[in-house]
Amino acid sequence: MLFIDQLDRITSEYPDKVAIVDKEKSITFSELRARAISLASEIHKIHPQTKRPIMVETDRLLETIISFFAVLYSGNFYVPIDAAMPRERIETIKKRLESTLGIYHTKNIFEDYALHYDHDHDYGCDEAALERVRAKMIDADPVYVLFTSGTTGEPKGVVISNFMLVDLQDWLEKTLKINENDRLANQTPLFFDASLKELCLFTKTGATLYLMDPKDFLFPVKVVEYLNENKITAILWSVSALNILANSNVFDIDKPKYLRLVTFAGEQMSAQKLNIWRQAVEAEYFNLYGPTEATCDCCYYKVDRDFQDDEIIPIGKACENMEVMILDGDKEADEGELVIRGRGVSYGYYNKLDQTEKAFVQNPLNKAYREIVYRSGDFVRRNKFGEIEFLARKDNQVKVFGHRIELDEIERQVYAMGIHEASAVFDKENEIIILFYSGKEFSRKEFKDFILERLPKYMLPSKFVHMDALPKTQNTKIDKKRLLEIYESGEV
Repeated sequence: MLFIDQLDRITSEYPDKVAIVDKEKSITFSELRARAISLASEIHKIHPQTKRPIMVETDRLLETIISFFAVLYSGNFYVPIDAAMPRERIETIKKRLESTLGIYHTKNIFEDYALHYDHDHDYGCDEAALERVRAKMIDADPVYVLFTSGTTGEPKGVVISNFMLVDLQDWLEKTLKINENDRLANQTPLFFDASLKELCLFTKTGATLYLMDPKDFLFPVKVVEYLNENKITAILWSVSALNILANSNVFDIDKPKYLRLVTFAGEQMSAQKLNIWRQAVEAEYFNLYGPTEATCDCCYYKVDRDFQDDEIIPIGKACENMEVMILDGDKEADEGELVIRGRGVSYGYYNKLDQTEKAFVQNPLNKAYREIVYRSGDFVRRNKFGEIEFLARKDNQVKVFGHRIELDEIERQVYAMGIHEASAVFDKENEIIILFYSGKEFSRKEFKDFILERLPKYMLPSKFVHMDALPKTQNTKIDKKRLLEIYESGEV
């Protein structure tokens, strides 16, 4: 099955139901499909090649989603591009893709080989040409290429196919029990893979997708007002977004009244922040874990018990059609690197065979036939319940005077003090740990007393730096690289 088959099916079931609502307008399923087909006809006319990457400028408008589907109907695959991305990075991606077309809505970031898409413009429709294209498409064809930075900062384009995404759709619907009566509020940018889960769900189930204005998150009261005014029933948000509300006093003023489902992903969720949400909002909570290279999710945990503020929220168990292994080197272990196999494992990195071969490798536990697995670089362990717990990124483990230290463990413990955000970084040259944090300011003695009750002395940071807010990456994660630059430059 192709990803666009799902839009065709749901349109036939709910043609006049509202599919997407953005800050300016809304669109029904039949309108969405018709406009995607019309734009696809224009794409095919000026770009008759198929199975090629087409870049799409992303914003919070429904034109972005129409463009995604139009690219797929034209027989190609889309590459979401953030318009705020530095020009040099966009040029690097262009060269990597060898792309000959980009679609934009508000800002031409693709220069001379760009197609401007206007929501109100009718490009006509060449159904016959698109049917000929469709006849040659198979579920192994790519749907999208999503560029991530990785540890080197060099963009790597992760290739995801139709069957990988359709498999994710089926699992999400079955596990989260989303239906046509649900209303989903999108928070994550459309160039971030977490947004794919919402695209999967509204095209699979007929739920309505609301595209939120990111500026609202500057005012948590506005966020809650939006959720209530639009009777939002489910949110699949980043940890950072949930933390914004948890760190404010908004739940003392108002609470989401219609939410029945809250999922979080992207970073490790502090139990202290989760407890604030659970006390304020009665809903089902899921921790969804997975790298972009595993089609968004490979593990999940339905929160089914209470946690102390300093405990780890598990990432749980493998999703359907996926298996996760814990390996120490090439042998199974109770603690080690998480290695992923299954239908969701990506093809690798676009035009980067060398990087692909390093991360996507032969399953070391299978000597009988070719079987590719993805080495995530995440260190995990099994807890007493048999659940998997995330411990640290490989690049977030450091050695200080011979002691191996997981910086994530320091962060997890200090969150229990009630601070808003925390990030521990390592100064290699001086072999010291610096803890950046925001929220209430604490003295060094208060930190020292609290940490040494819970962690060995060698894990005590050498410096504590208070900031109004910690810098974020484009994907809303705390930007550790920028924090180290700030420290090394003497800005703090």
